[in-house]
Amino acid sequence: MVRAKKQRTVLTRERRPALRLTGLDAQSLASRLYELHERESRRPGASDPAVEALSYWPGDASLYNVLLWGQKHAGHLSAESAQEGAVIRTQLAQLLREQLEPLQLRAVEDARKAGVEWERLAPALAVTTVTGAYNKARRLAVAVHGTPEDRRSPEAARALEGRLAAEIVERRQTEEREEARYPLVLDAARSLLAAFERDELCVNPEDYWITELEDVIDDRVTPRERATLALILRNAGAEVQRNARSSGRAAASTEKARVALQRVVRLLPHP
Repeated sequence: MVRAKKQRTVLTRERRPALRLTGLDAQSLASRLYELHERESRRPGASDPAVEALSYWPGDASLYNVLLWGQKHAGHLSAESAQEGAVIRTQLAQLLREQLEPLQLRAVEDARKAGVEWERLAPALAVTTVTGAYNKARRLAVAVHGTPEDRRSPEAARALEGRLAAEIVERRQTEEREEARYPLVLDAARSLLAAFERDELCVNPEDYWITELEDVIDDRVTPRERATLALILRNAGAEVQRNARSSGRAAASTEKARVALQRVVRLLPHP
């Protein structure tokens, strides 16, 4: 009996997630690269160029210059250090690329807002056609605003544009709702702060949200800032209640403070 060949699942380019480096600190990597070269310079019989190279170190902050320096002096490292150094340079190059993409996208967006045609942007984006420039800009948008699962393709760009548009609508609706109830939120915040100033709430010196509320209550100007006041107030109320539960004390020591706290809880129930 002839057995059918088992088909191998091929992970196509469209299905592979576009990963980005996370949790890596560029300056720490650059410092490690310097340490490798510095250690090499202390080896018995180290060459003069290996020692002199350290005097040309560009500093940890400039990734591009660190990469140029690391490439120029890579030959001074011994086998094991050379491997680690090459991996570090690869990571730094990827981090630099990820840092440059948002800058390039913003430049393209600013150019379009200023009236620059795609035909003029094409050579600046290293492509030869208007379509190529437009598609490259869309792929940049996916790289900057998308998720690791998004591919840099026209389909992913369209899906991303839809998500971003939906997020804008949702954010605007949230701001409109918060704007409508802002007078109630502001009044509740002032009542809670008054109780806090009278030392009638269960608070700790290290509490964050109640002091944050005190700092920002008078500078809410834009709809987005006003919307965040509700979030800060909700967290401040939850913070007081959490302190009470953990300490076994009453959340409010007076009836007036209790009413102020309950008003916050009813207006902004914590999820």
